[in-house]
Amino acid sequence: MRIFFEVIVRVKFQMTSHKKITFPFRHSHILQGLIYNFLEDKAAEWLHSEGFKYEKRSFKMFVFSDILEKAQIDKTKRMFIFPETISFYLASPVDWILQQAAQNLIRSEKVKLVNNICFISSISVLKQELVTDNKIRVKTLSPITIHSTFKKPDGKNITHYYSPFEKEFNELINLNMKKKWESLYKKEYPYGNIIIKPMFDTNKKEKIRYFKNTLIKGWTGMFELTGEPELLQFALNVGLGDRNSQGYGMVEVVRRVINYD
Repeated sequence: MRIFFEVIVRVKFQMTSHKKITFPFRHSHILQGLIYNFLEDKAAEWLHSEGFKYEKRSFKMFVFSDILEKAQIDKTKRMFIFPETISFYLASPVDWILQQAAQNLIRSEKVKLVNNICFISSISVLKQELVTDNKIRVKTLSPITIHSTFKKPDGKNITHYYSPFEKEFNELINLNMKKKWESLYKKEYPYGNIIIKPMFDTNKKEKIRYFKNTLIKGWTGMFELTGEPELLQFALNVGLGDRNSQGYGMVEVVRRVINYD
């Protein structure tokens, strides 16, 4: 089965098991590993070890969502218990990442995810309507995170994760977006900034998670994004904030917002 791609897409993977699917609380790296495993060997090795360079930074240029289905929680075993069918989204501004992941996964009879034996039930290539407005409303499919690392007086590092109510949240996400754009297109960033406005006023949207053994704070909920349409489109494809390839910063458009200013 060959899958043909348009320019702007995201891919939805759906997997089914004969019994309920269980994951440990810390499982983002399992989905990340699945994506790498279904790239061609040389491409996966290059992307993981080299990636798209910006000075000393390296970007992987893909983002994926949380598992879309709701899970029950077993606090004793520290496990999520999902239904027999689960799904998640993968997006990227790089066509070959989506092509290889989808085409190789569709050829697989079954996939082992921790202790789960799953079968690929569907792969949907979802065409995206191009963003043409300068203001859109989005909801998170995985938490948005952005951080800075500082040295304490004793020489140890401390990480500060910013909330959407701190000005650094906008500033650092825009700086991160500029670096990702220049690392991919290899030319000077031509856009202004995105204004990222949370559509909530509570800290209850903060999510504390782990990627393997690293504690990460992120934010979920509805956000309004204002900026040049091409930049908003790039943000949808590559993810907002950092740690995108670890399963953070994927958003989808809820609706366009008419700007009467």
